[in-house]
Amino acid sequence: MTNLLRHATYWIDRSDAGSRHETMVKIEIYTTMLCPYCYRAKKLLAQHGAEFTEIDVMMDGARRREMIERAGGRRTVPQIFIDGKHVGGCDELYALDAAGKLAPLLQPVPA
Repeated sequence: MTNLLRHATYWIDRSDAGSRHETMVKIEIYTTMLCPYCYRAKKLLAQHGAEFTEIDVMMDGARRREMIERAGGRRTVPQIFIDGKHVGGCDELYALDAAGKLAPLLQPVPA
């Protein structure tokens, strides 16, 4: 399977900030096609307007091993990383949101 098409790192130009450029945070989410928790996590990220790179590990053993290593041995999907930091799975993502801690993690970084 191929990596899906959405990417997290790009330049944006905000009219209210003049010509200042910002770099979006890099969000990676390891998923499988049939996972309802993956769908929920992606939906929450989309509600925040976050772009992300989705890595489907359903049929890709090398990517699954990569996920397990990066996630400290966790084998379930989704596994979510924001700027290289392991956030956890769907439940942890929703807990961050409920605590008001997700939005700040998704804010662009000044270039």
